[in-house]
Amino acid sequence: MNDPNGLVFFKGIFHLYYQYNPLELVAGHQSWGHATSTDLIHWKNLPIAIPEMPTGQIFTGSAVVDNNNTSGFFNGVAGGGLVAIYTLNEPTKEVQNVAFSHDDGTSYIEFEGNPVLDLQNPNFRDPKVFWYAPGHRWIMAVALPRAHQVLFYASRDLKNWSFLSAFGPAGIEAFQWETPNLNEVPIQGTNEKKWVLIVGINPGAPVGGSINQYFVGNFDGTKFTPDDSAARLMDFGKDFYATQTYNNTPSGEVIEVGWMSNWQYTQDVPTFPWRGVFTVPRFLSLRQNPTQTGDLLVQTPIALDSLHDKTLFNGATMLSPGSPLTISSQGNSSFEFHTTVIGGDKGRLNINIRNAAGEQVTVGVDWDHDGQVYVNRGQTTGFNNPYFTNDFSTWNSNLDQSIELRVLVDRSVLEVFVDDGVKVCTSSFFMQHGPPTEMQWVAENSPILVEDLEAFSLKSIWR
Repeated sequence: MNDPNGLVFFKGIFHLYYQYNPLELVAGHQSWGHATSTDLIHWKNLPIAIPEMPTGQIFTGSAVVDNNNTSGFFNGVAGGGLVAIYTLNEPTKEVQNVAFSHDDGTSYIEFEGNPVLDLQNPNFRDPKVFWYAPGHRWIMAVALPRAHQVLFYASRDLKNWSFLSAFGPAGIEAFQWETPNLNEVPIQGTNEKKWVLIVGINPGAPVGGSINQYFVGNFDGTKFTPDDSAARLMDFGKDFYATQTYNNTPSGEVIEVGWMSNWQYTQDVPTFPWRGVFTVPRFLSLRQNPTQTGDLLVQTPIALDSLHDKTLFNGATMLSPGSPLTISSQGNSSFEFHTTVIGGDKGRLNINIRNAAGEQVTVGVDWDHDGQVYVNRGQTTGFNNPYFTNDFSTWNSNLDQSIELRVLVDRSVLEVFVDDGVKVCTSSFFMQHGPPTEMQWVAENSPILVEDLEAFSLKSIWR
């Protein structure tokens, strides 16, 4: 599986559709797989919602709640229903299709008038549709990948679409743009919101392959205008792409789920019988940036308290060079920890996530180099690929030299959130001799204060 699709909340259920190949462990025969949840943590797998067609594959798209029956698909149905808008990848072109569900999203019926958008273009895909209340109409953001543009369309009925405007080229152009998402995101500490346009880049990311960039600005119902031309990346790792946000969330929250891989090597990673994984859901907000121009997009992971199993560590400690702290995962290769670490001018902290054979992934902080936070996955031997690079880092500017870390480890995936998600590293790793069994906390050059460290093993999400 790859891109998340059609994220929508309806009748108390979070639906997660996704790009799915039911026949092979590589991309192809693209269909919409389907999972549901009531809490965004525990999930239930369901049958394929939109299968591959004889005329083409079902590529990325979105789903909306048509509660006022603007489409006419739900005559006599109180509360309306779900409508999916997706790209049909035909042999010579990509077009935008519409389908509707009369069974609360389990299956979909194709609209007889498809396609609803056809530019006779082989690269025209990934519609993200949402209701724009001020204009009383639906808005679609859809990518024109090779032109490095996001096109905006409007519709009253989800079937007839009118062109509004184009955004781009801008930021990092790379080879092509994909999977656009446009959302109004709250600004922390205020009652204000701003619009954020997220665009996937593949290939051509600064770290190689695929990644997401974002632009902060204004959307007036017709045109998106960025505050500046800066290119800002959502992740400093290499395994976060095609993120999509939920429509119709219970309290208007902006919630995203991203695909946790990279097109440079996703077809070859050594997993069986599955291949592909998603991040934990993350809540988006904006933080005003006092040291630079432009607001920063913050990704705050969902709280996993309901999954906490054994307490691995709870308290504070002062780490001294030469005296590491070892924390066992107590037989569970899924665990998380949260802490604030404070180091001196020359200090360095390495948190080595290890298995019994000594393979390890390291999350580190280097105060000797301006508080850089880094991840190194090079000391694992389960996957060898020239594009599966090892080192990632970001700069942290906290004046008090404190750095908050929340880290999630789940067998072969790592999600690192710095200062509540102002900086994020999403990374897969593959150990040849078994999954992680412990953490080793190592101070170098000077003592490191580890404040309020809480570490827990995690129970399964499958019931």
